Amino acid sequence: MNHIAPLRIWPLLGWFVAAALCLGAVALANYRNGLATLVTGLSEAETVLAEKLAQHDAHLTALAALARMPVESGPSAGVAPSASVQVLAEAIETFYPRITEIATIDAGTAREIRYGGASGPQAGPSDVAALPELEKAGSSALRIQAGLAEYEIVKLAAPGLFLRMRINARALLDPVLMARGDGFRLSFGPDLLVGNDPAPALLTASRAVAVNSASQPLRLEMTHGFTLGDLLPFVVVVPLLLGLGAIALLIGAYRRAVLARRQGEIRAALLEQETRLAHAGRVNALGEMASGIAHELAQPVAALLSQSQAARRAMEQDRRDILTLALDANVGEAKRAGDILARMRASIAGEAPILADVAVRDALADALALIRPQLAQQGIAFVLDDTAEGASIRIDSIAFQQVLHNLLRNGADALMADPPEGGPRLSLSARLEDAGSRSRSRTTAQAFPPPYCRAFSSLSSPPRPKAWALACRFPPA
Repeated sequence: MNHIAPLRIWPLLGWFVAAALCLGAVALANYRNGLATLVTGLSEAETVLAEKLAQHDAHLTALAALARMPVESGPSAGVAPSASVQVLAEAIETFYPRITEIATIDAGTAREIRYGGASGPQAGPSDVAALPELEKAGSSALRIQAGLAEYEIVKLAAPGLFLRMRINARALLDPVLMARGDGFRLSFGPDLLVGNDPAPALLTASRAVAVNSASQPLRLEMTHGFTLGDLLPFVVVVPLLLGLGAIALLIGAYRRAVLARRQGEIRAALLEQETRLAHAGRVNALGEMASGIAHELAQPVAALLSQSQAARRAMEQDRRDILTLALDANVGEAKRAGDILARMRASIAGEAPILADVAVRDALADALALIRPQLAQQGIAFVLDDTAEGASIRIDSIAFQQVLHNLLRNGADALMADPPEGGPRLSLSARLEDAGSRSRSRTTAQAFPPPYCRAFSSLSSPPRPKAWALACRFPPA
């Protein structure tokens, strides 16, 4: 379950990252496309503008040639209006409306003649001090008309004779180009002739170019504004985001399937390991059970063997009394073996032990009956010190006999391993110990030098007022 949240979050984070990268790529591509369009439009505008400026130069050349022609002989030559210049000026202003004025200026008389109007040439005074200084015939200069979006080209047609052409700068630009909404600036040096700011946008880009004209060195700058819709078009963004979402869902489903498969493999491996451990536990439990059964049944089987051998000898000696006793003893040991198996089955089933009030003397007699023949065969003297005459305890008789038999047998084995001087001797004492006002049984440990004794056990059951203790004492070497 701890992997569910990351599995849901990672595809979402991946979708956000992929969407951001894709949207950035789309925006960058559209920005570059916009820049390319801007550069293309600027190049086209510069080409058209250069052609128009070249037309101005051609018109000035033709007008200068006509202006240099004498009008008539006599003192008024070069001052009177020229019919040829008038005809050409009318044609120029008709076909090129951006050219708003054509005039000739005589520097000697400070007079100028304006051509092209419907009323014919108009003569008047001229401010010759404002004329540019031109030394060579055919040279020209450009002057800005501040605040009028116009500029003038002044050309020296002949010594003392100037030709002036006034041009509307706004009409130089293509109306279609100006209608696109891009910003533009047409300037001469630091002076702005005409300009327009772009529409409000999220991002702007500008490019500029110098128009290829020697007589009219103008500079054209264009600015393109990018809105959010320009950078991220709706028709592109929505399908892109939906596609990325579908891919993220597929990736998330694949990751969940892979994790589920891995978890299944892990669960299968754990289940297999648990099965092996359970099998090993069962085998171990069966081994322990078999060992316990063998240990528990060893005593009655040994007693059955011993009593059977005694019965055989009694039968050979025709001692029916001893034979009867041996057979009765075998019956008792067989019942005892059955009781041991029943007690083990009850223990495995989790049943409570069977407790009963038994006289101490009878409990000791039943337990000692199992060990006395072995002690006699080993030559071990046995002494019973019973000071609890008439007392009884509440015990599981079979368990009591097993514990006491094991203690005495261990003591006998220790004596036979290293017999003391004077012969081996084994003593057992049973005493009644006053427990006072305590309501629980007291378990005491009494240690003796090895190998004679190492343990002491309390076999009483709480909450009896007196605690029974059994002590196994072995004399030191």
